[in-house]
Amino acid sequence: MRMQLDKGPYTPEMDHAERELNARADYAHNLARGLEAKVEQFEQRLSEKAPPSDEDVERMKKYILGHAMTEEWRQVAKRIDRGEVTWREIVDGLFYGTLDREVAAALRSLHRVPPASMDDLVQLGVLPAPPADQPPAEPPVTTTRRTRRDHNDDQWFDEDPLGRVTR
Repeated sequence: MRMQLDKGPYTPEMDHAERELNARADYAHNLARGLEAKVEQFEQRLSEKAPPSDEDVERMKKYILGHAMTEEWRQVAKRIDRGEVTWREIVDGLFYGTLDREVAAALRSLHRVPPASMDDLVQLGVLPAPPADQPPAEPPVTTTRRTRRDHNDDQWFDEDPLGRVTR
């Protein structure tokens, strides 16, 4: 055992443990700084986006009522009919992240709804009709499978929750 003036008895194992603890603390602080930077970027991007328009509200309403009426959405629709919540409040809650539990559950239920075709979305009024002189777009052919490592989680922050093109 060696004696240090200000630390008392200090063994090599204690020295190693202190270095290990300091390294882990530095690592945790670096992760926290990185996370703070990402949160700041996210908040900046969120503040740059325009809030949902009346057209966005109407498009969501048409989509839910015309194509995606799950049991959870039926419960929310009853609340809308009673005046407890409005379509505007639902879309704003989606945009600002302030959904109540029942509306959040209804949105989660959409994963069980099969995707609507472009023609169905146009027919519902969710999407505008293509110009008459333009032929219908062919669906893209996918030949590769997307793997987890191909997925960029940061890209999620760039997407608009209502699917609007913002750039």
